[in-house]
Amino acid sequence: MLVLLGLLGLGGCAGPSRTQKSSSLQDARRAEERLAEHVEVQESSADGEERTEREAFAQRAIAALRAEGETRPIRYDAEGFLLELGDKDPITVFLSNFFEEYRATPPEQRHEVLTRLTHVRVAPTMPEAFADIRPHLMPVVRGRTFFERLRLEVKGRRDLATLLSWKPLGGFLGVGLAFDAPDTLRYLGPDELRRWGISFEEALALALENLRQRSSESLEQLAPGTCQAPWQDTYAASRLLLEEVVRRCPVRGEPVVLVPHRDLLLITGSDDEDGLSRVARTSLEALLAPRALDGRALRLTSGTWVPFMPERLSNAWKDFRQLELFTRARDYDEQTQQLDKHYQDTGEDVFVAAFTPYQDEHGRSLSYAVWQKGITTLLPRAELIFFVDPAQGEQAAPVGVARWEDVARAIDALRAPVDGLYPERYRVRDFPSDEQLARWRNDPGDLFDENER
Repeated sequence: MLVLLGLLGLGGCAGPSRTQKSSSLQDARRAEERLAEHVEVQESSADGEERTEREAFAQRAIAALRAEGETRPIRYDAEGFLLELGDKDPITVFLSNFFEEYRATPPEQRHEVLTRLTHVRVAPTMPEAFADIRPHLMPVVRGRTFFERLRLEVKGRRDLATLLSWKPLGGFLGVGLAFDAPDTLRYLGPDELRRWGISFEEALALALENLRQRSSESLEQLAPGTCQAPWQDTYAASRLLLEEVVRRCPVRGEPVVLVPHRDLLLITGSDDEDGLSRVARTSLEALLAPRALDGRALRLTSGTWVPFMPERLSNAWKDFRQLELFTRARDYDEQTQQLDKHYQDTGEDVFVAAFTPYQDEHGRSLSYAVWQKGITTLLPRAELIFFVDPAQGEQAAPVGVARWEDVARAIDALRAPVDGLYPERYRVRDFPSDEQLARWRNDPGDLFDENER
């Protein structure tokens, strides 16, 4: 019925088996893998090669830090792909973005990436007086998962928890504050704002004024009614906060923006089908670059950014659908790895279900998650749920399948997400009754949205 959708080489999010304490966790992960037909239970050669590459990069990073005079103990956390410098209140160096940038850089220039990495080991020195800090205050727009993931990673770590001062933007982005030093950014937190006697909104207004002074150039026109920001200063995405900059692009309809990368702001109009297709194709490519942000679009209406999708009959709809599914799958995959590690550390038997995108032979797409009987599960907000009973045997078919909305009408647990998690997840414990499963097995309804035909 379904063929796995390898969006942009993502290959689905039901990845290779991870080492688990509980056999029921292993059973649940294998059930996901069996549904994702081309994903084998054993680690693929490509997975092994990337793990080797990551290990080699971590050792190069350690060598670069030592060459720059770092004398503190350095611990490599392979699971979190990070370095911790020092024993007491260690400095954390997250390696993922540097690693992707390193791989995308020509070999003769890769030393520059390692040099930038070494700058992270020491937080930039900030002036004591706010008057001296004010000219260096900048707004940073990132995917909301950036802030949420960092909050989860540093939970209980006071040295990093103070970095987080931000607010959501448009549902899936976030806006933070940073001190812009010559070589690095230092994200600002509530403790620092309190020390200066300034609120987040007041500091953001000052940061926007600093950004405004750097944003006098004209936009680059990609086609009539479609533009791209010209700046390559890590703040291109942040300029969606400057409405006067966005409106420099004469669009058809309301302004629509995508920020697939921190150095890429794309603008077109809600009524411009060719423009929408153009920015979608550009975004699909940009999402594969290091330091990518988010592939979903926002529309400016009444001075507020809201999520945007073209009409189903638009030629651009399928590209926007790909962007949405790719971004959600990437975000959920990163969250799954984090939560898996958390529950392994705490010894809790909680199955963190994967979010997997699928497509049928007609090109219609959806996402699914697996709910296995007998284990507490954190379900991602997918469009489809497969119900699996391990007592039926490893090769048995799912005992039911239904759209999320149909299950939510019958299962209270799917009506309220778990507090503090983004992307949203739902904790389920009690498996549906035989009567419910029989209904969903015998009459699951149209698994695809009737408008997607």
